[in-house]
Amino acid sequence: MTAASLDAPRTLTVANKLLSLRGEIRVEDGSGDTAYVAKGQFAFFPTWRVYRSGAEVATIRRKVLAIRPTWLVHPDAGDFQIRRKLLAFRRRYYAVGGAHDGATLTGNVFDLSFQVQLQGRSLARASGRILTLRDQHSVQILAASAEDELLVVTAMVVLQLERRDEAGQHRDED
Repeated sequence: MTAASLDAPRTLTVANKLLSLRGEIRVEDGSGDTAYVAKGQFAFFPTWRVYRSGAEVATIRRKVLAIRPTWLVHPDAGDFQIRRKLLAFRRRYYAVGGAHDGATLTGNVFDLSFQVQLQGRSLARASGRILTLRDQHSVQILAASAEDELLVVTAMVVLQLERRDEAGQHRDED
């Protein structure tokens, strides 16, 4: 895929096992082929690397000691942050900096669906499945460029990592 434009809207599926020890999140295309892979480790300063066709296209790292959950994203097109809005009834993230400054990811209460928007236009819509062995979202990419698609993929990875962190906190509390 080139950095220019995408041929047509496509569907990506992100699925991961919340208890996976491998530290891997796969994003598949509509044919079931791997479109992206995010690999990371569980450490104090975990860095996740996003690959497309075997080439690294972005790194994602959680900012430590931030007032609100903040993820530092370093793609080829320019660095930005994904921040989670605090005290919101619905899950809401927004991009700060870079070409996608102001993009928002808004989800519903149960994290079964979300939408990514930039300047009033929809880049992606997603729906999840609640009764599966894996945490899974099907994402319809409406974006016009590979950079927009990568923003959506990094947002999907951040959402999965946040949910994994929350699941770990709930297990620790039990």
